[in-house]
Amino acid sequence: MARLPRIPDLLTTANLACGVASILLASQGQLTWACWLVFAGALFDVFDGLAARALGGGTPLGAQLDSLADMVTFGVAPGMLVGMSFLHNSISPDDTVEFAFYAMANKSALHLVSILLTVLIIPIASAWRLAKFNIDTRQSTGFLGLATPANAMFWASVCLVFHPGWRLLPYPQKLVSMVLAGPPITLTVSILLAACMLSSIPLPSLKFKHMGWKGNEVIYLLLGIGTVLVVLYGVLAVPLILVIYLLSPLWGRLFPKTA
Repeated sequence: MARLPRIPDLLTTANLACGVASILLASQGQLTWACWLVFAGALFDVFDGLAARALGGGTPLGAQLDSLADMVTFGVAPGMLVGMSFLHNSISPDDTVEFAFYAMANKSALHLVSILLTVLIIPIASAWRLAKFNIDTRQSTGFLGLATPANAMFWASVCLVFHPGWRLLPYPQKLVSMVLAGPPITLTVSILLAACMLSSIPLPSLKFKHMGWKGNEVIYLLLGIGTVLVVLYGVLAVPLILVIYLLSPLWGRLFPKTA
């Protein structure tokens, strides 16, 4: 007799649905909504983990379903977003998609190859990251390498930088927009982030062992700085938060390790 789906599995399915919808909307040029759906998928990804722990732990089926959903929402969808962002930025409101492909076809070989490689690297690196995570028993209290949701939210937020009206206060747009300033730069950033995902760099998982300051200094500072940046810039703060997060193994050395 088939069992009814558990709440964590339903939340994971919602994550998957967000990823599929993001890909479909991105293919139609609806990039803003496609980006927001990646963030919605990340929210469901958090909730399914919380629900699983609240119900006494996950199941083998839930673990497999979670990886498959993450591959779509945090692997394929951000790659699609980046590719369609270059296509969308190649045309004016009066142009057609066919004209955009024609315009891109007349770009340099480096331009086209860089776009293609970037679109491929993001999901391929995500797949390898998820596969490694599933068989790695060392990541119960922290992450080794950049998590796929963080990488996906970085690309979604970078694509949103170009949407007018989201910035409430002066935003370092020029710095962030450099990521999509040209395909070779985007390719370089995608390779660096892919290397971070597949590396063994120890990164905090934001899980508290206790509520005290000592031993949780890095987590508290990340949450505090991240909260301030989100209040100022909303989801556009993600690229800035990601840089601070990736540098945490360096500035985290300022605090002594607890036994």
